[in-house]
Amino acid sequence: MNFRPGKITSLAMAGLIAAALVLHAYSRTLPVPTPVPVSLGTVEYLGELRSPVDVKGKPSGFKRFIDKALGMEDDRRRMVLPHGVAIDSRGRVLVADTKGQVVHIFDKAGKQYKQLHAPASNPFLSPIAVALDNEERIYVTDSGRSLIFVFRADGKFLKTLGALGRNESIFKRCTGLAIDRGKGLLYVVDTLAMRVVALTTDGKVVARMGKPGDGPAEFNYPTHITVAADGSLWVVDSLNFRVQHLDSSGNFLSAFGGVGDRPGEFDKPKGIAIDRQGRVMVVEGRFDRVQTYDAQGQMMFSFGSSGSGAGEFFLPAGIALGDDGRIYVADSQNGRIEIFRLNASAPGGR
Repeated sequence: MNFRPGKITSLAMAGLIAAALVLHAYSRTLPVPTPVPVSLGTVEYLGELRSPVDVKGKPSGFKRFIDKALGMEDDRRRMVLPHGVAIDSRGRVLVADTKGQVVHIFDKAGKQYKQLHAPASNPFLSPIAVALDNEERIYVTDSGRSLIFVFRADGKFLKTLGALGRNESIFKRCTGLAIDRGKGLLYVVDTLAMRVVALTTDGKVVARMGKPGDGPAEFNYPTHITVAADGSLWVVDSLNFRVQHLDSSGNFLSAFGGVGDRPGEFDKPKGIAIDRQGRVMVVEGRFDRVQTYDAQGQMMFSFGSSGSGAGEFFLPAGIALGDDGRIYVADSQNGRIEIFRLNASAPGGR
């Protein structure tokens, strides 16, 4: 029986692929090692997230060989410039990657990783913040598009909010985002407009709060925001080097901070979060630390230092708190999310 060379090659290739598929089924993934907590004074360092490997595990050498032969290499996509962080009810960590122009979703419990992309017709330009409503829909502010992109919990794109026309938006530059799940309201920081815009999850504007200035309820390039359990707002008033506390209608309640490098002062304040004890955590980007205050604005403690090791930062940005008490900090220039937990000895307790 005669075979043409091309036919032999095709048969051989088919055999190799079939064999490889069988072997692939028996190849394995090495589990993600559980890091040993490192005590850093008031906090413990629990680990980091950089790429899918941190939740899916590292493939064995044999699995990597098979995947490469089949063109099925595991996704090693790393974060480029993480900024906003949010945690959903399943413990999934959602990260807005400004430079990577994507939202990463790390699901450690399910050992899954995925990415959220805006539609090809209107892609992300510079995603900044990410937040979830009471139905776990995902909202992402894009400062370059001046739009909010909305996705279902499973990642399916739903719509955008903020557009007035093809090239016009209600925002000048939307950045920080927080959602009052009880009221179903989005609070969006419009940095260039020097205000906070409140709108429904359908995009209807309810209120515009603030104006340019350095007085009460006035802003100088605000950037980040969080909502407390009582519905009040904590806003990072970046170039006034302070944090302002407003009620849900935008009325001034208090403020703390000031320009400088001493404890209780800011140079580049960024992400903000408030825990169940009412402690307010503020990321200080310039000095690579997280400063923690009580509800009256009194400095309690800080953690972090400059570098790329465990518990160190290089221009950190966003922060989020999990229901389990974990603290997630976007270590932007190091391209990772660092995970911490307060020690029982921390002021105010856990």
